[in-house]
Amino acid sequence: MSDDCRTTPDQCVDLARQHLQAQCAALNVLSDALTSAFANAVELIRDSSQAMVVTGIGKSGIIARKAAATLASTGTPAIFMHPVEGLHGDLGAVPPGAVLLALSKSGETEELNKFVHHFRRIGGRVIAVCELPSSQLAQLADVHLALPKLPEAGPLGLAPTTSTLMTLALCDAIAMALLEMRCFREEDFANFHPDGSLGRRLLLRAADIMHSGNELPTVNLGAPFNDLILEVTSRHLGMACIVDDRGVLSGVFTDGDLRRLLTRCETPARLSAGEAWRLSRRDPEEPQVRCSSVSSETLAVECLRLMRESEITVLIVSDDGERPQGVVRLQDIVRAGLG
Repeated sequence: MSDDCRTTPDQCVDLARQHLQAQCAALNVLSDALTSAFANAVELIRDSSQAMVVTGIGKSGIIARKAAATLASTGTPAIFMHPVEGLHGDLGAVPPGAVLLALSKSGETEELNKFVHHFRRIGGRVIAVCELPSSQLAQLADVHLALPKLPEAGPLGLAPTTSTLMTLALCDAIAMALLEMRCFREEDFANFHPDGSLGRRLLLRAADIMHSGNELPTVNLGAPFNDLILEVTSRHLGMACIVDDRGVLSGVFTDGDLRRLLTRCETPARLSAGEAWRLSRRDPEEPQVRCSSVSSETLAVECLRLMRESEITVLIVSDDGERPQGVVRLQDIVRAGLG
């Protein structure tokens, strides 16, 4: 590389804009070039009862890996298989009737075409994504999706840029068309992405994040005030459930209730837990709590909504609506990535 090359910041930005504009123009050309072959390819994949295979070499192989991942995560079972590995044993994992999505700019890559030939030999169907219909890959395929023959973006026009972008966009379009045809929903997406933000929003429930068992602070209505304070302090949740002799919830006593109580009673130590709780209730002028308990199956995002509407920081979990099973705190929801 020459040391004489000098590019100003403004020139750098102009070059980037020119590159992106060329890429945008290429995608428009690709969109206009789509034919009924695209629908044939999508239907071929949809009608197969087997997981599909995506393949490619070099930069096309990188795009193929991404395409397989996108298909698999949006309801179309798919794996990536390297052509060379396929020729050396991995074809044994391919059942008859499987569909192969083969990616190549030229369609003349020898190792790829050998793999496609043997894929067809064992009963597979082939969709080719490449430029020329006269190429060996296109001739081997059941369906050929043609890439427009455009120059690569960039000053030299050598590195795979425009061709890989169009290939990636076409594979994404296939995945999205299949998603629509399979009536793939948000809930399905969440099942495949359980630890992603959407997965947590649609799958995480109160039971998954609640404090229960020995972690749940519980005090009888008739217990001394000191027992109440000890329970709130020792369980480190900043609250305690007040229950009657049958274990039925009477209310929740929080750190905020304690502060209110101390402004209303000079001798709280003489009170029972139940009396302390009743004296600490909100003033009638304050916003009323709209909901203080939920079932274990309540979505965590719904718990968050209820807390915000009621201006509270804890919810009791109770499936029978009477006896507390656990407690969900605002900070538990935030820690889960939903706050």
